[in-house]
Amino acid sequence: MFQMHNKKTSNTLVNIAISTGLILLSHLCLALPDDSTQEINIASDSALLDKLAGQVIYTGNVKMQQGSLKIDADKITILRGADGLEKVIAHGQPAKYEQLINLPDGKTHAYGDTIIYHTLAQQVTLLKNAGLEKEGNVFAGDKIVYLIKEQRVKAESPEPQERIRMVIQPKKDQTEQ
Repeated sequence: MFQMHNKKTSNTLVNIAISTGLILLSHLCLALPDDSTQEINIASDSALLDKLAGQVIYTGNVKMQQGSLKIDADKITILRGADGLEKVIAHGQPAKYEQLINLPDGKTHAYGDTIIYHTLAQQVTLLKNAGLEKEGNVFAGDKIVYLIKEQRVKAESPEPQERIRMVIQPKKDQTEQ
């Protein structure tokens, strides 16, 4: 009888250990590595380095990737400071931005004739013919500011005839997920 109790206790401890491990593993799978700690890969038709100014200008079918961050543009200017990458300025017809902040929310897609990504402030500014799509919600206008960490979007248009357009999805039912 003592051995049977010991075996049950042993099985219970194994089950608890496995369950705890699976829970920890699931949280690790949801967390993404910080894109800013990843290397930057860029492909373009040409590049111009100005070390004194701390900038590199890439032109012609530019594709930039850093972790889950992807930017496609006709021209990308990268500005570096003492602390590393400070700003990415992309121009295109349109330039495109994509990033996966966390798995449950899916990818954020954005576009605009100009995209300014302030890396330290973790802010993306989309200018002219701008749009941002996240979880099916769509924002479009002349200027969109996306605060990545705070998950806030501000859209505006200086011209009265150019109104902001939004599509907001209804809250998902828990049974749909």
